[in-house]
Amino acid sequence: HVNQYLSEHGYPVSTIAKINQNPERSKHLETATTSVLGLLVDFVNLRSETYNSDSRIPQIEFGTPADDALRRDITINALFYNIHSRQVEDFTGRGLADLRDGIIRTPLEPFKTFTDDPLRVLRVLRFASRFNYGIDEETAEAIMRPEIKCDLDAKISRERVGVELEKMAAGPHPLLSIQLILRFGLYASIFRTLPRDEWVGSKDEISEPKDFALAEALTRNVLELVNGSNDDASASLLRSIPQQCLTIGGGKVAMRRSLMLAAFLYPYHDLLVRDKKKTVPMAYVVVRDGIKLSHLDSESTVGLHQYAASLASTANDCVAGTLHRKTLGLQIRSIGSRWPQNVVFVAAVELLDKQGATTLAAVTEKYKAYVDRVVAEDLAEAYAMKHIVDGKTAAKILGIKPGPALKGVLDRVMDWQLDHPQGSREECETFIKDTIGADMQS
Repeated sequence: HVNQYLSEHGYPVSTIAKINQNPERSKHLETATTSVLGLLVDFVNLRSETYNSDSRIPQIEFGTPADDALRRDITINALFYNIHSRQVEDFTGRGLADLRDGIIRTPLEPFKTFTDDPLRVLRVLRFASRFNYGIDEETAEAIMRPEIKCDLDAKISRERVGVELEKMAAGPHPLLSIQLILRFGLYASIFRTLPRDEWVGSKDEISEPKDFALAEALTRNVLELVNGSNDDASASLLRSIPQQCLTIGGGKVAMRRSLMLAAFLYPYHDLLVRDKKKTVPMAYVVVRDGIKLSHLDSESTVGLHQYAASLASTANDCVAGTLHRKTLGLQIRSIGSRWPQNVVFVAAVELLDKQGATTLAAVTEKYKAYVDRVVAEDLAEAYAMKHIVDGKTAAKILGIKPGPALKGVLDRVMDWQLDHPQGSREECETFIKDTIGADMQS
């Protein structure tokens, strides 16, 4: 009937699809969806919800518009548009005022709202940061109650935590997101670690808020380097990186999201844990299991943390004029295609112990010099550079069988290539025969 109505009134629609219930994915209601004028439109019945004490999965019944509005997470998400009267209807009585005043609050008593579904706590934080709104006092007090933190741990799947956290990281105000997480003491609940007896090393328990506050400080630094300072947008380090380098790995949007995740998780950057039979960075396990994001997100976060020290050292050598092309090329090859975001991240880490616009400008110039050197040496895509002489040919020149020993040979071939950017294949073959061959014989 919906499809027929829309078609008869001149609104082109695609096929209406049914989206089944999927409680394991927090999808508790069957809905329909279609596309109208290129916009996705979902159809769902008005309903009321009743919760029991040990689950956030509600019992659903058909309801009135008021029932449907009052069950929602926040008042500004409970506004209806009546397509007949063409009027916005505010059944909570506070949605329009809160929208005008920039306030986030729950339609019903907040403690009961969060007890029913603790995920609403994260949604309050996400919408507050998305719109840069304040959280009303009663709602804020309810978030702080220890019972809510316990429910957040017990009732919410880590996938759902990750979805909300990811939207905060990719949103317009990620700094406000992490500030709210810290303000309400939710850092450990959101970025859940393994038990203390799985940690490797002798580091004491992470304390709050001192160590967790690193997440806020680093997020602020990253944003300044991405956007420029409030006084000087031209100070953006990101603007110094060639556009073709930024399009690799998903572009600026994906880069910013990765930087935010790494900044949020920086308090764990120097911790290791036992993961089955391996020792891995804590941040890797937190991203994988604590917020259930992708393997790529885990690898990216850990890479940003781990390459910071070595990239800072290389940048210092670059400024001092002692950096060799081979060293720079090998570093780009080691980091991979996402080396531009590592440049931004290490600059942000360097700013942690420094303050002031002068320092921001100095650090920005330092890493601009690094980027300029990468471009000048034609190393922006060094990670994809192929060996000028392949392993099969190298083995034939040396009179050896292909095998594990060839890795060391090919590593030296790459060193030679980076030291001789204008070198020919024939010159490299001579190097393999005369130098590597002689070394193997000795």
